[in-house]
Amino acid sequence: MKKMGRVSRNQSEDVCALLREVEGAPHVELRVYRRSHRSGEESLPGTEAITVPVEMLPDLIRMLEHTQEQLVQGRGAYQPSGPEAITIHADDAATLHTFQPSGGRRDSRQQCRVPVVVPIGCRPLDGEESGKAVTGETENVSTGGAQIWVSERFSLFSRVEVFMRIAGENFQGRAQVVGAEAHPEGGRYRHSLKWVGLNAEATAALSKLAGSVAHLHRPPHPPLPADSRRAD
Repeated sequence: MKKMGRVSRNQSEDVCALLREVEGAPHVELRVYRRSHRSGEESLPGTEAITVPVEMLPDLIRMLEHTQEQLVQGRGAYQPSGPEAITIHADDAATLHTFQPSGGRRDSRQQCRVPVVVPIGCRPLDGEESGKAVTGETENVSTGGAQIWVSERFSLFSRVEVFMRIAGENFQGRAQVVGAEAHPEGGRYRHSLKWVGLNAEATAALSKLAGSVAHLHRPPHPPLPADSRRAD
């Protein structure tokens, strides 16, 4: 069992996320921990907990986001409190990173997602899947990642090499799988990717794509006042 992160519930309790195995399958457990009043002592686990399979995380996250949106729309006074969060990344288990929210929600959606459907090739880089290329298409792309549909399901937190052509440029870069649907639709699985290794050409292609969309949505310049126009 490994602690993945925690968030403050109140002045005396935290909600901790733990990665554990249940019947040989990875699960995420959310458990309430009571802080110790003595300096240096670890928090004590409580009885309140919920455990879900890792493959359910994308659906669970969408449900929570939908709940938050409904609360915001139905109860205008509700706003996320943005407590301090301490996260341990999958590839950095020894280091704690503290993030303080600043001016709004900070997540993978802070980059503008461009809805674009183009053919894509993916080559897994980890485990038994390594080297076996699969094809599919994108759903949307941003400078932070992409959502794609491919014929095989990749393991969560695994790495893939991505090939596609966007904004008139050839793109090749590495990504980490941060979301993978448990069940296919039409023979394909939906995945969420986070870019983790991009060269200058790949970064330029993403910036070009984002810039083209920003240009399309840029408001027109207002007309000049009559007295500032040059007389013929």
